[in-house]
This record gives sequence, C-alpha cells and structure tokens, in this order.
Amino acid sequence: MKKAFTLIEIVIVLVVISILMTATMKFGSNRIDDLKSQSLKEQFVWYYNDLYRQNLMSSFRDETKYQNLILTFQTGTWYRTDVTPPVIDPKLTDVMFTGLALDAHPFPSIDITLVPYILWCTIASASTTWSLFSFQLYIPKNGKQYCFEIKSETCKLVEIRCN
Repeated sequence: MKKAFTLIEIVIVLVVISILMTATMKFGSNRIDDLKSQSLKEQFVWYYNDLYRQNLMSSFRDETKYQNLILTFQTGTWYRTDVTPPVIDPKLTDVMFTGLALDAHPFPSIDITLVPYILWCTIASASTTWSLFSFQLYIPKNGKQYCFEIKSETCKLVEIRCN
C-alpha cells in the first residue's frame, strides 16, 4: 500500500501557508512605510545639519558666496531663501512642516538666519527675534510625525518627544 498525502491534507497546508503569508505581507508593508518615514526624517536632519556645518566653515553654498543663509519654515513646506528663486530640496517634497511655534506661540512662518563662521543664529518672525523654535515634521503618506526644536544660542537641530 502506497503512503501519500490526501487532497484534503494538501489543501489544509496551502490554506495555513497563505494565511501566514498574508499576515507577514501586511506587517512587512507597514514596516516599509515606517522605514520610508524614518528615511525622510533622516534626510531632513542631514540636510539641515549639512547647511549648518557648511555655514560654520564657509561663506559659500552651491558655489555662491552669501552673507547670510536664511531658511524659511512655513506651515506646509520650507525654503532656502538665500538663492533666487527660493528653493525646496527635491528630496524633502514628501514632508510637511506643522506646529511651528516660537517660545510656545504658534506662527505660520519662521526665518532662521545663519551667519558664516558663527555658532548661533537668529530666529525671527514678524521682525521679532526669539530664543526657541519648535516644529513638527509630518509625513502625509502614513501620518508619521517627528518633533524638533532649535535654540538660537546653538542653532542645533534637536529631536524632541511629540506631545
């Protein structure tokens, strides 16, 4: 007598495998979205830190001399306004800026002015300078958000816990 699997046993094994694959694929796609969000956040942090570091060492950016490097944060986007026309880095088009606040007061637009070779920066809105700027980096594709702050005495980008 031959020993073999019955059709019912094979179908049961295939059903179990398909259930496991479906669960794994769902978990995997969520993880991929999380990694994409993390990557966008890291690109922004790298870009800001690159601007800050280069400003400490030089008064040139993209082969152009500047006196002040002005970064404008607006609800929804950010610009480098030291060039004409103002530019948005194409790598950062999938992020939005929300919750812009100066010393805990909400503002729609905030300028950070970096002066070459100087550690501190000027944080201003409506011709008033401030000591602390906080904002949220929002990823619309999956609703992830990351919170940051910048203090005028160091001008370093620091990730903070979102409320």
